[in-house]
Amino acid sequence: MEVKKATIKDVAKKAKVSTATVSYVMNSSRFVKDETRERVLKAMEELNYRPSTVAKSLKGKDSKVIGLIIPIIPHDTSADFFLTLSNGIESVLNEVGYRLVISNSHENILNELDQVSMFSTQFTDYIDGLIIVPTLKVNNESYEVLNTQYPVVYVDRKPNNLKNVAMDMVYSNNYFITYEAIEMILKKNRRKIGFISGPIDVSSTVERFDAYKDVLKKYQIPLDENLIYVGESSYQSGFKMAEELLANQEVDGLVVVNNTISMGVFKYLKEQKIKIPEEISFLSYDDFQWMELTEPPITTIRQPSYEMGQVAAKLMLEKLEAGTRQSKEICVDSKIILRGSL
Repeated sequence: MEVKKATIKDVAKKAKVSTATVSYVMNSSRFVKDETRERVLKAMEELNYRPSTVAKSLKGKDSKVIGLIIPIIPHDTSADFFLTLSNGIESVLNEVGYRLVISNSHENILNELDQVSMFSTQFTDYIDGLIIVPTLKVNNESYEVLNTQYPVVYVDRKPNNLKNVAMDMVYSNNYFITYEAIEMILKKNRRKIGFISGPIDVSSTVERFDAYKDVLKKYQIPLDENLIYVGESSYQSGFKMAEELLANQEVDGLVVVNNTISMGVFKYLKEQKIKIPEEISFLSYDDFQWMELTEPPITTIRQPSYEMGQVAAKLMLEKLEAGTRQSKEICVDSKIILRGSL
């Protein structure tokens, strides 16, 4: 039977320290008390933990390798978004002789911390920088590990739990584009607009929900919690949420801010023979080919995933070339694709 190889998380747990502290000990990148250092070294010895020497031996002056961590969940069409973003990053890096190493956190904070630790210890002398789409909760521990090593660029989502921390960030105008799209629905004299979403726990979804609340307030429409449904990001969940919402409420507009959920919602509307847009205006997020093939074609907000990847890669190269720690935030505009569902 194959023996499981110890990870940096195992060492941290046994030594009763953070993964960041293990990183500091291994790389001598920060002062660590002698007692703590000895505890970490003892844990490494007892677990027979050894950092990768292969990766370290590959390092010359510059490895010309960039790491990327993305949060893809199985059976979620948002995987297309992150893969397209990855292609955008790679298209820029390839032009200047850089390679991309991709890791998937599966939208799990523990996986993400383990991968951050891997890049920050075993591969710290292998990669020149790290681009990351953070999971639901980025905490100070994970940020400290990142902040003590190579340049790091966050893309698509702003870490929720880091306050007053300067960082390099590439994102889209989620709030303003969502506000504008919902306002289009309101201008069609719709007043009972439902909001259906996956978990509202990453910055992009939070901003879309804030836009929904704020545009209603502008038009003096009271926020009705009975019109707000939050559930799992899946086709089945979308179908069920639409069924429950429309069975209990009069609705003349729907805003669905997750493309996977949108498929389930649209399926329910068609099964119930609810006329779009005559009876209900329908707005979705992201832009997939199936949205053009429906009857009517669906109005959606197209996120510039490829362009965001390109900008993130260019920002990373700029950081590497300049060698500066001054942070920069860049917004890449999304676009409303008007079709026939509003």
